[in-house]
Amino acid sequence: MSETNAPPKIYRLMETRSDARGAIADVLQMARREIRIFDADPKLLKERDLGKPARIELLRNLLLAGRDHKLRIALHDTRGIESELPRLMDLLTQFSGQIQIHRTSGRASEARDSMIIADEAHFWRKLHVDHPRSVLTLHDATDTRPLLDRFEEIWEQSELAVTGSRLGL
Repeated sequence: MSETNAPPKIYRLMETRSDARGAIADVLQMARREIRIFDADPKLLKERDLGKPARIELLRNLLLAGRDHKLRIALHDTRGIESELPRLMDLLTQFSGQIQIHRTSGRASEARDSMIIADEAHFWRKLHVDHPRSVLTLHDATDTRPLLDRFEEIWEQSELAVTGSRLGL
């Protein structure tokens, strides 16, 4: 796609949780290869509607579209993920080679922003866990690059915490 045919960049500031959930839906729908998620815990992911059937179906379709398609989630605390997000856990069992759920450690444990990134040009970001404001950016690889770098730093300082294996249960 040439620059002249590129979709217009979208930047929006959200003040409410409801607006944020809509923005998250927009970001997830933009994904063609990979979704990266960083947040504090499974309860917040549930509040962001990531356990709802429509969101799980969207993730499933992304993963079915190609073996190299990925979903990576980094959380500070993974306790309760089975009870808060059972549909996501079912998805993990079905696509264990394409989904990874990590728990942060070291300096990454101090991060207080939340983010959902689709591919290399779309993201939703909550600037601080204790504040309601969040930002949506679509079709902007330049603005997304620093967030991708930040996610990768967090990912490098995290460890695999949840698997799709049901062995031992």
